Amino acid sequence: MIKHCIIADLHIVIDTDDRELLNALAPRYAPFCHRASDVTEVPVLFALHHTERFEPLANAKVMSDFECQESWCIYSETDTMVQITLQDFHTREDIAQMQCSKDFGEARCWLSRSINVREYCYNNFLMMLFAFASMDKQTLLFHASVVAREGKAYLFLAKSGTGKSTHSTLWLKHVPGCELLNDDNPAVGVRDGKVIVYGTPWSGKTACYRDVRCEVGAFVRINREKTCYLKRLVSVQSFACLLPSCSGVKWDKRLYRAQGDTITMLVSCVPVCEMYCTPYREAAVVCSTSLGAWDGVSEGEGFGVNERSMKPYGVTLPPEPQDQSSANA
Repeated sequence: MIKHCIIADLHIVIDTDDRELLNALAPRYAPFCHRASDVTEVPVLFALHHTERFEPLANAKVMSDFECQESWCIYSETDTMVQITLQDFHTREDIAQMQCSKDFGEARCWLSRSINVREYCYNNFLMMLFAFASMDKQTLLFHASVVAREGKAYLFLAKSGTGKSTHSTLWLKHVPGCELLNDDNPAVGVRDGKVIVYGTPWSGKTACYRDVRCEVGAFVRINREKTCYLKRLVSVQSFACLLPSCSGVKWDKRLYRAQGDTITMLVSCVPVCEMYCTPYREAAVVCSTSLGAWDGVSEGEGFGVNERSMKPYGVTLPPEPQDQSSANA
């Protein structure tokens, strides 16, 4: 069975006869699905065909191996093909494998084990294919949490565990009129001279799979600090700030060059900032007002203002610090 999806204005094809797998993928991908007759004029970025198990590539050179969420990933290639193998994190047994052309346009994969494992592997193959195949289409997959307000979107970047989702949650709670666009892997593209962020089927543990697009207002890297302030970065600093948050393959010179060219366009069009802040209300107020996203006056506070927006999964905001003057009264 073939499904056609449009993600960030790009056309991908899902091909599998595993109905259980399609049902498992549906919550993520259904918002992006279209009838084949409606997308004939949109060129296919890639197609991923689910097949029976096949032999691994002979003489493939391992280019990288790394932890991939709940598994171990091995990226290999020959002169004409790429092979990505997912292994059980503990036993290092192969649990799925994908082979694709060097341009990532045509790919096939085999999957194994339970439906949860098959869905996890196929979804990760789709995400990797999208990240690699879209790179020379002025489109990058970012590791970021994104909120939108009044037609502009703000991407919060940070090292894992620093508090991207926490900062988004603070905006949703304390800045009226915000909504969550994506909580982990939005796509960002340059379209007609504007920088646009898109919802995707990949949003971490938060089921925020929205087929929406919004012009980017700013990229903001979050750093933990005892006081709150925003610092605007210059061009070279901006490039260095964005690069670690983009999915990429450094060993592929063509794609790495395309990634760099796109980042250069992003930083020339959109402010890139460093936000030093606490995990409290003040962080959202200082950040949103410093960026011009909110005037700091408009009334409304709390998630009730943002009922149309879901909240990042698993985020528990710490109690606001007690005002010292009140505590001493």
